[in-house]
Amino acid sequence: MKFKYFLICLVLLLVVSCVPEITQAQSQNKSTILIVYNANTPLEEKTVHRVDALFSSYGDTVVEPIRKMTKQQVNEAATIIYIGMNEAEISQEHRQWMQKFPRQKLFIGYNANQFEAFRDLRIAGTDDFVQIDSKTLTTKIPFLKITSNYKEVIEGKTIQQKYPVLLKNGKYYYLSLNKWSDEFQLYLQPFIANKTTSYQPPKHRVWMILDGIRPSTSPKQLKAVTNQLEKENVPYALAIAAVEYTADRKSVNQLNDAKELRDVLQEEQAKGVAIIANGYGLSYRPEDKKQHEFWDDELNQPITALNSTQAKPFYTVEEFSSNDAFQEARQKNGQIEKQYTKQRIQEAVSALSRAKLYPIAFTIENGQASSYVYEEIAHHFTTYFGTLQYSDESSEFTGVQPLLTKPSYMHHLEVYSANITPITSNLESEPILIQQLKNLTKIQGSMAGMKINIQQKPEEIARTLDVLNTFPQFEWLDLRKINTKVQVTDLTITQSGTGKLTVKQENRYIDLIKYKWETSPFEFSLWVLFGIVLLFVALFFLNVLRLRFTLKKRLFEERKPNG
Repeated sequence: MKFKYFLICLVLLLVVSCVPEITQAQSQNKSTILIVYNANTPLEEKTVHRVDALFSSYGDTVVEPIRKMTKQQVNEAATIIYIGMNEAEISQEHRQWMQKFPRQKLFIGYNANQFEAFRDLRIAGTDDFVQIDSKTLTTKIPFLKITSNYKEVIEGKTIQQKYPVLLKNGKYYYLSLNKWSDEFQLYLQPFIANKTTSYQPPKHRVWMILDGIRPSTSPKQLKAVTNQLEKENVPYALAIAAVEYTADRKSVNQLNDAKELRDVLQEEQAKGVAIIANGYGLSYRPEDKKQHEFWDDELNQPITALNSTQAKPFYTVEEFSSNDAFQEARQKNGQIEKQYTKQRIQEAVSALSRAKLYPIAFTIENGQASSYVYEEIAHHFTTYFGTLQYSDESSEFTGVQPLLTKPSYMHHLEVYSANITPITSNLESEPILIQQLKNLTKIQGSMAGMKINIQQKPEEIARTLDVLNTFPQFEWLDLRKINTKVQVTDLTITQSGTGKLTVKQENRYIDLIKYKWETSPFEFSLWVLFGIVLLFVALFFLNVLRLRFTLKKRLFEERKPNG
């Protein structure tokens, strides 16, 4: 009997001892953050996308127009964020769901006074902040002029007077902005993250990619840069465009034909260096001197035709009878963008794999792309490196994030933002890099990422590394030690956290035949003719052998005694 009681006490003791560990593990799990909004145009939605990108670092974001919000989504959320991009009436049902929500809430922009938590808010027009607390902004930020008696947490200043930026009522918060910049986000994010989320990312990390690598890249130049980084024990990845136009823009160079460079890249991969697909390599417009592949830079709009000669200015929402009519036309063109992107991704991965190089992620040379391009990338890659474009309307609305993010509007691509810039010959580049790193140290678990062009001078790279070494908070991240997956037709590439690269390829010879026909049709035709002739010759000799064997058999049978 005593033994039985002793056994029960022992089990209870074990359960109690496990509770703190279970609680700690649960506190580090990413919770669901529900983002609901009012917006009439895609241009207004860019702020929604920025909020989505910010908070997807701390939880799994679900983004919906408030009219489509469901009670189940509210019940499953750990935090609710409402964004009012315009003055709109919110239905009583949706207001009640949010008002009864007992956990963290953040209201942004218009309409917060329709909710009980901030019913006394009054909006008196708009203005521009030039200063936040004691920090002077390099660019002005539009805001809503608010009068209220709620607790003021962060204060802003216009040229003439002060206004609240962030207000608090109990455990609920209100932000008077419906537009903001990377500069403001770096200031605001530490506070917002601590007050409105429970998940805290791990320690600071920094990563590096060497880009600008294409078929004409000098193998000696590549070796010189990689040797320099290896001496400093700096892990790096290689972003490669497998194809480029020749100098006269009339034909293309293929990486697979640049044997010496290809061999160097294969050696790097064998050493454990991660390969990243830098688009396909060919600009949408052949006359472009820079690589503009997924965005029409000349017209500053999404690619709306597979052939650039057919491109025409994309229409705006004002040209349609309603926003729904505009969205229908936008989605139609979005399908063209996706088709074009899918083709480029397939060609990029196939061209690299023919050179026995296997990419683990995707990046875009100039970082310009629409949400439809991101959607198609997400169908083939789990990981993306670079900047984010928050709008389908203009490439001016871009930004970076200080943490690893998986935004809903990018279809939960895992995004590593290139958010710091290497030192160049520009005298201001070093102070800029130092300030960027200082800003990132203020955000828990921030990740610094940079792309260094292969053409940069050794002394510039050395000075960049020296500056990074003055920030011991950051540890180098080896991009070969992250979990990724790439999937295109007949090819699957997976990378585990241990650095193991697995490649599954089917119908390789069919892909090779297709490639030869597309790149060298005349040579391919000659080989086909040669194969046909060789087949007839082989059939002729086989027939001769068959006749000789049949003749010998008959002669043998005729010579038999009883034949």
